[in-house]
Amino acid sequence: MKAKRTRQALRAKLSLPQLWESAKYVSWPRSHANPIVRVPSPSGRPESKTIARLPNGYETFECCIVYRDQRGVEVWGQKRWRELLLVEARSVAKHRQRPACPVTGVYHYERPSGSMAWIAAWYALTADGSRKKRSAQFITYGTGISRYASSDDAMHAAIATRKEEEARWNCVLGERDKRQVNQ
Repeated sequence: MKAKRTRQALRAKLSLPQLWESAKYVSWPRSHANPIVRVPSPSGRPESKTIARLPNGYETFECCIVYRDQRGVEVWGQKRWRELLLVEARSVAKHRQRPACPVTGVYHYERPSGSMAWIAAWYALTADGSRKKRSAQFITYGTGISRYASSDDAMHAAIATRKEEEARWNCVLGERDKRQVNQ
């Protein structure tokens, strides 16, 4: 009898809105009738699926987690999916709507000082096995101290750095929509 009450209390505690907010890639916005599972893909655009609401909120949450983990393992593999779930911040490079460059993870940036730069961003593997976002800036305009004479030179240097680091990153390879998980 006591175990039954404990389970009921645990379910009541877990059905709070904090449960939905704490789960990665699972959400139930107030504006939606059903929860949404967004599993990231190598291209940076997540696969979204609406899960039908069940009579019990906790069972609905469990159904979302089961789908998320099943689809995540299909896309990324068991080991990499576990790593993605452990990363606090964004764990896949964002696929920009209007890219300035054909390579995901390389973008144009205007500094507060007014100078322009190309940024190459990637996730690097740290010594403890976790991943941390890294980036390198390539100043575009040829001043007396800049390394590159033109914007194109800086963009190509940023692309080369991104590809080199991505090979070390060992997560996804390819350009834009053709990105695939690196096995």
